[in-house]
Order: sequence, then structure tokens, then C-alpha cells
Amino acid sequence: MSTRTHAALDIPPFYCPFPPARRPDAERLDRESATWFTALGACDGDAVERLSEGEVALVPGLAMPHGDPEVVRIATDFEYLGHGFDEVAFESGHFGRSTQDAAALLALMTRVIEVPEAPVLEDNPWARGLRDLRMRLGRKATPTQMARWVAAWRRYFFGLGWETLHRSQGTVPTLNEFVAMRMAGTVGMEILTTMSDIADGYELPTADLERPAVRALTEMSWMLVALDNDLYSYHREALLQGNGLNTVDVIARSEGCSPEAAVLRTVALRDRVMCLFLRLREQEAPRSGPELRRYTESLGQWVRAHLDWGLVSARYLRPLGPDSPPATWTELPHEFAPAPVDDSPGPPELPAVAWWWQCLEDPAAPRPASRVPHQRYDASTV
Repeated sequence: MSTRTHAALDIPPFYCPFPPARRPDAERLDRESATWFTALGACDGDAVERLSEGEVALVPGLAMPHGDPEVVRIATDFEYLGHGFDEVAFESGHFGRSTQDAAALLALMTRVIEVPEAPVLEDNPWARGLRDLRMRLGRKATPTQMARWVAAWRRYFFGLGWETLHRSQGTVPTLNEFVAMRMAGTVGMEILTTMSDIADGYELPTADLERPAVRALTEMSWMLVALDNDLYSYHREALLQGNGLNTVDVIARSEGCSPEAAVLRTVALRDRVMCLFLRLREQEAPRSGPELRRYTESLGQWVRAHLDWGLVSARYLRPLGPDSPPATWTELPHEFAPAPVDDSPGPPELPAVAWWWQCLEDPAAPRPASRVPHQRYDASTV
């Protein structure tokens, strides 16, 4: 694991007016998933230990408080498999530097997720883990839900290939290109949000899911998680990789500003998206049935869950490990912001996502009042 010198940036508090949640077995599921992942033999002991120290599988336990334990366990297993695959095989591994080998692997992994019975990559531990998740979820999901989950994996694999292209060539995409791919591909959130209705025991009708406003809300939740992750993980990524595939770095390069200024621009962007999410969800609530309302509520829960985990995870506070020099540590916000820093009603200059704002029927509608008062962040509740 190579590192470089980096001074931690100051990350402002996050505006997140969604209430916290937690299932009582969250830590147990994380431990069980760590054991499952270790048994795959996909990573060496040090890599598994780093993932385990960061409790990378806590998020589903915070986002799906009432979900079917078996489905939530599949989601926690995915967290270990996904983090490991991204970091070990791609970010620091051979496949992250070879577009040819990455394309060959991802094409076969796609076949595994499409037809797990097919004898493809039978000796590959990553494929073995993916096949196991696919078979287990297939026993819980309807054919429609399974098709959505498989499509999410295709998009994720496509995103990894896109990242590999830039990483291997040493290039940085434009902000508009980066937002489009980071949101829908490389962050992997679609894999999780497609599991929300499966875990809660209902199937969201396709007619509801594909409504433009609902599609916009779904994509906004992915983008919020991506932007938040790029903020609280910035110190870790700068220490370990420094490859520029982070919103802060992309903004700094495209706008010719300092990383400190790019952090503030990233916060403003995520707050503008958050405000649109709140307005649009409020607009759609009266015309939504109980299942659609449950789904759009769950989108906000995923955003909150990632913050509740990421802001206190050793993965980001002590990225080189608990025994690393204090100079390599960082601090993250201890409280949530009482209001957004940018509540502008219009879209940012990002054509890839500007259409979200067209779904809002009254752009002048006030932002809904927060149901969660301004609060100090209490890690003991996580």
C-alpha cells in the first residue's frame, strides 16, 4: 500500500435533515460479513483487516432498520466484496492500470451476475463471492427486482472500466463527465437502492420507479452519497492514491482553484442537490402510494446512513491504520449544519443532471422544514 504526503483539509459540517436509524444487529452483521469475505480468500490479511477496522458493512444496518435480515446480510456482504474489489483489484491492483485486462475480467463478471449457474471464473474468488450473493438474493427477489439488481451491477462494472481508462492514461475527466459516471456507476449505490424494496417485502412497480421525478430522486440520492463520500474520504484518497478521480480534485482542476476552495464548491453543489431532493420529494408525496413513499423515504435513509458511518469510521479518520503517526490522521465534522450553504433554485452548469430541476413544478416552492433539528453529531447513536 503506497502512500504520499498530504495535509488534511477542513471539511465543513454536512446539511442532512434526515433522521438517524439503526437496527440492533448492525454490528453483528458487519462481523459476519467480514468472516464471509475472509473465507473467499480474495485479499491478504492486511487488506481484510483494514476493511474490518473501518466496519465497512455498517451502512446497510443504518439504512434498512426494518429490513429482512437475510437481505440486509446480503447487502453487508456486498459492502465487503465491493470495497475489496474496488480497492484491491482496481485502485491499487493490476486491473486498475490495464484497460485490456479490466475489460476482460468485467465482461466475465457480468456473465456471472447474469447467469450464476454458468461455469465462468469458477476459480476466481471475486466471482465466487458475486455468484453467492446473486444466488442468495435470487431466492428473495422477484424476477423484476432481480433484473434491476443485475442491471445495477452492469452499470457499476462499466463505471470501473471508465475509471480504469482515466487511471491508466493519467487523465482527469471534465466535471460534467465525472458527475455522470460517479453518480450512476462508480459509487455503486444503485446496487444498494435496488435492494430497498426487496428487504422491506414489497415490489415497487416499474411505472412508479420510472416516473421522471422518481428517477430524479433516485439519481440524486446516488449523487449525494457520492459527493459526501468524496468529501469525507478525501484525506484517505489523497494519502493512498492521489489519482484525481475525486470530485474535489476534478473541481480544483476544472476551475483552476485550490483544494480548499474546491471543498467549499463541492459542499455547495451537494447542498443544492439536497434542497432539490427535499422539494421534489415533498412535491411527489401527495401523488404517491404507500410503497412509493416508503421507497423515496429509503433514499434519504441511505444518504444519512453513509454519513453516520463515514464521519466516525477509522477508515477515514486513521486511513493508515490505528498505529499510524498522528500526522496522518484527520478530523471530520462533529455536528450537522443547521442550513444549506447553497439553496439556489436553479440547476448548476452540469448538463448531465440539469434535467432533475425540470421535474420541479414550482421552482419557487420553499424548502420543506427540517424534521431533524440542528444537532451535534453523536457517534454513540451510530
